[in-house]
Amino acid sequence: MLARILLLTLLCKSAFASNSTIVSKVGAIRNGAYKYLYDESVLNSCDTVLFLAVGSAMGVKDYDTISTAIAVDSPVVTIVIDHNPRFPVKLFSGQFVNFYNEMVPALQRLVPACKGKTDPMILVGAHSASGSAAIKALPNLDRQPDGFVGLDPFPIDVRKMKIDESIPTLEWGFAKTTCRTKIEQAAKPAYQISSKKHRIFYRVDNISQGVAHCVFTDKGCSFICGKKADGGWVPPAVAISIHNFIIAIKSGSFEKERFVLPHVELFVNQDDPDAMSEL
Repeated sequence: MLARILLLTLLCKSAFASNSTIVSKVGAIRNGAYKYLYDESVLNSCDTVLFLAVGSAMGVKDYDTISTAIAVDSPVVTIVIDHNPRFPVKLFSGQFVNFYNEMVPALQRLVPACKGKTDPMILVGAHSASGSAAIKALPNLDRQPDGFVGLDPFPIDVRKMKIDESIPTLEWGFAKTTCRTKIEQAAKPAYQISSKKHRIFYRVDNISQGVAHCVFTDKGCSFICGKKADGGWVPPAVAISIHNFIIAIKSGSFEKERFVLPHVELFVNQDDPDAMSEL
């Protein structure tokens, strides 16, 4: 039944996609590079802005599949960002702060969909090492985001890191370590340092499936980590989860039933991923 629900959802999005007009552009500001994507056919297409920071050795052109899935038929501008474009390491939170604090006030000028939109919902999202940088940067962001989206963020230290209780979080991670991204230092601890009032964690079964840490990218993470064979369903599922996350933030309602998807373990709010497992 759940698989049918997801299939129907994806088919509906595909049908709408024929009428969609995806606008994208690569650009740069003083503190980094960006690529925005949005669906011009959607009314109020800048209702929400998702900043998606790239992983190690990646660039702003490497996340088109997932960015398009998020943007199609949705009032969400996805902006893939690189706060350190001339260096493969993305761990530096200070650079993330500088990029975000420069970019947010410039949205109306830089993104046509956001012209005249003074106060869109803002989500900070990040893959891999940028996830660690983004979480550390959160207290120093001039405008606090309305939510955080972690795509297997790494490395996360539960003893030294904390996400403010006011920020809802959505995490995607894995059942076993992949591409040297240890599960005890990635999405699960990011979930654990979040408020139990509004946190979601999807754990992908990469024990029986060929799915890896860089499944969120178009072609894998350069020489660091490939995609493997079975993860094609992940980017559209992530997009659906982000759309549901936005609805939950707006409504203030984080019931588990809202976030159910097939093929993944789901943990919400009080759920303990160390005590619960179907694998």
